Amino acid sequence: MKRKWPFLVLALTLAVGISVPATNEVQASVKDQQPSQGSASEGMSLNKDGRSRLYPKNWYPGYRDEQGRFLHDFSYAGYRRGEEEIPRTKKNKRIDVTKAPYHADSSGGSDATAAIQKAIDDASALGGGVVYLPKGTYQVAPQPGRDYSLNISASHVVLKGDGMNKTHIYNAQENMKNKDIIRVSSGDWKKTGISTKLRKSLTDPTALLPVEDTSGFAVNDYVVITFETTPGFLSELGMQNKWSSRLGKVEPLFYRQIVAVDPENKTLTLDIPTRYPMKLRDNITISQTEDPIAEIGLEDFSLANVQNSKPGLGEDDFKVIGTAGYESDNAKAINVVAAANSWIRNVNTYKPSGNEDYHILSKGIILDRTKNVTVEDVTMQYPQYRGANGNGYLYQFIGNDNLIKNSKAVGARHSFTYANFSANGNVLQGAYSENPSLLTDFHMYLSMANLIDNLVVNGDAISAITRDYGSSETNRHGVVTTESVFWNTTGQAAHRSKPGVIVESEQFGNGYVIGTKGSVTGVNVHIVGSIPDANTQPFDMAEGIGEGTRLSPQSLYQDQTKNRMDQINLGLQSLLIDGEPIAGMQFLRTEYAHTLPYGTSEPPVIAATPFSKDAKISIRQPRGADGTGEIIITYRGHTRKVKVNFNVAATPVLPENISITPNKTVPGWRVAGNAISAGRSGELASYLKLDNGEVVQISDLNIPVTYTSSDETIGYTEGNTFHATKAGIVDIIARCVFQGVTVEARERFEVKEPMAEPDGPLAAVSKVTASADDGNLPIHTLDRDPDSRWSADGKGQYLQLELERPTLVDQVSILFYNGHTRTNAFDLEVSTDGVNYQKVLSSVSSKKQAAFETFAFTPVQAKYIRYVGQGNELNTWNSIIEFWVHGE
Repeated sequence: MKRKWPFLVLALTLAVGISVPATNEVQASVKDQQPSQGSASEGMSLNKDGRSRLYPKNWYPGYRDEQGRFLHDFSYAGYRRGEEEIPRTKKNKRIDVTKAPYHADSSGGSDATAAIQKAIDDASALGGGVVYLPKGTYQVAPQPGRDYSLNISASHVVLKGDGMNKTHIYNAQENMKNKDIIRVSSGDWKKTGISTKLRKSLTDPTALLPVEDTSGFAVNDYVVITFETTPGFLSELGMQNKWSSRLGKVEPLFYRQIVAVDPENKTLTLDIPTRYPMKLRDNITISQTEDPIAEIGLEDFSLANVQNSKPGLGEDDFKVIGTAGYESDNAKAINVVAAANSWIRNVNTYKPSGNEDYHILSKGIILDRTKNVTVEDVTMQYPQYRGANGNGYLYQFIGNDNLIKNSKAVGARHSFTYANFSANGNVLQGAYSENPSLLTDFHMYLSMANLIDNLVVNGDAISAITRDYGSSETNRHGVVTTESVFWNTTGQAAHRSKPGVIVESEQFGNGYVIGTKGSVTGVNVHIVGSIPDANTQPFDMAEGIGEGTRLSPQSLYQDQTKNRMDQINLGLQSLLIDGEPIAGMQFLRTEYAHTLPYGTSEPPVIAATPFSKDAKISIRQPRGADGTGEIIITYRGHTRKVKVNFNVAATPVLPENISITPNKTVPGWRVAGNAISAGRSGELASYLKLDNGEVVQISDLNIPVTYTSSDETIGYTEGNTFHATKAGIVDIIARCVFQGVTVEARERFEVKEPMAEPDGPLAAVSKVTASADDGNLPIHTLDRDPDSRWSADGKGQYLQLELERPTLVDQVSILFYNGHTRTNAFDLEVSTDGVNYQKVLSSVSSKKQAAFETFAFTPVQAKYIRYVGQGNELNTWNSIIEFWVHGE
């Protein structure tokens, strides 16, 4: 933990509390006697009108207090960003599963899986429909070769019952290890191949991206924005040691939809602002995707699983074959993957006859890489297995801008939990948690900018603290969140492990606890965490502790949503200064401060575009470089003003430091970390951090950089290229001069032994493509990098290699991802023209081994080789690290 300054004074008395001598606690009342630790340097009561200092009546997105603290705009969460109501299903468009041709048994006496799945598939084939389960009990179970009981894989399909506690879906299989009762998925987000990079670092939340190229992008396109976990990124968080095994990984950050494209000024406008700084250093990439599955609903039924009858529910029994823990490990009631604009409502779990107290085996609802999914009026209760390895989580956020509202969790391991960088912009509103074994928590990997609004805890608490847990010393859970807000939490009873406390918060940068109420109101933000290097200073803000009943508004999410819905037609879609996007552009922001470069004398030029095509704008340009500009938006008789205050930097921008990173936009480096194979070469890139906070790529400044190697026997530099000679560790030193200031940096790189390859002769491959990928691209099967792979989910997904010329081929060698833990099934087809294929291997299964495996067949002339995956013994994923074609 980087040092936090000791308190100069004790926490001031809150409006409802008294100070406690010689402690860092504030008690909510004499009666309650519970610790409430806020910022000791401020009197953190609410304002007289009950409002937070960060949310005054004139609040707008981007508003900051004098210390730079701010609240994100969380109003975009949920189905269609909260802009439309969830649809009501039409009775005349229902497919009744109990009627012909399905004849599903509603008595629970026989298996109805095939009948219900057939109805789902038929609705999908029709372009959508409501699959209706009348009152009764429907027995389901995973069919042979499936890791789910029911799956919806197409848009516009609703699975609907007659109501909670009327329609029952009963999963009758005890062994559900790594399986789902209901899955909503057609695989991961599928990239189209069209992508672009940021051309400028962005530090503030913004909907307006400056990009290198807008070609191929169009309004309504979906995109995924990814970043790379670079050394600079890890160091900022203090996670350079605890996350070192994640170095170099490409992670999904934001799932967005494009609302405007400006080819002339090279900008893309997103439907939802960003939630975290995006720096060129971290290789920010905006990739177009196919439309995700959407408009899928699950509603009006109850769900349960037969209890596992085996013994063994201990913490680590998920590892012990033959135990209930092992067979319940990662069993999910509802698993939603890579879906958008969908919903789950009026669903609960129940205790089937014959179960003790258990409703389900392990996990409840998982929102995995989802965008704008609403979960409403849902109750998840009593999982049987609550051991380690992620079991017993009743609601889990792993996606963007989802909304869980008016929902309950009872008897969980963790009632509600957040995981991964992609878990951001989510809202938990009006929910209830009762007696989990562990706390509602932010679990791992910086789930940024989420809102917990009006959560009621009864034997629970919210935990957002650094976690020194994980699979290895270099892959810990680490810093768990930043800029998250806990608004108006109600404490009915504290968790047994946290007497008197209902919120503990230790976030990177700033975190906010605003308003608590109830029988227990204590808050702890004075936390020195479990990872000494982790950067979680300053202490998080605690305001209005014990004052939640007078907090205004009572719900931040509801108020922000109403404000945006009321005013969005008076917003801006784009705001440019001298042709460049203004920092922190948000649709309804009303005031900006913009600093012009040192020496600027000419007044800047403002250009703006209204959000609504029916709105009109007029612009009053600033009269000088230090002037103020104003934009007036008019819509149907209503007006709104946006002010831009300009100033000129008093001094030239100077460099603070330089950082070095491998340039992975071109071949050469291994995918993971600062690593390269001996015998290969890779380009280097450097970034300057300027004293105004901006991070810029040095190549854009057109200034020379000198690179040197600390050991030229391991590798040497030539210009901006590093040539790896033999295995070992080497430092690369970068040095440059900017504005008369010299900066220098040293970064450690590793040269690794090259990958073992099969004996030749090997055919030359000119091109590789695939039917789909999950971000692990087909080109990775040719890069001779054991850290990279191609992956695609689903039987029938293929990898296709085009040879440089027609070749007589007689075998292929394949290195499978996790090949030592599972067998992989596939067919192999060849073609001379890329149109007509013949099968040379059919229904082949690989061995379980870590090395590559060679598969021979009768020699045949071919120019195209197609691997058709049929999944593996555990699931339907196809994953290949490397692929070789043998031929003369």
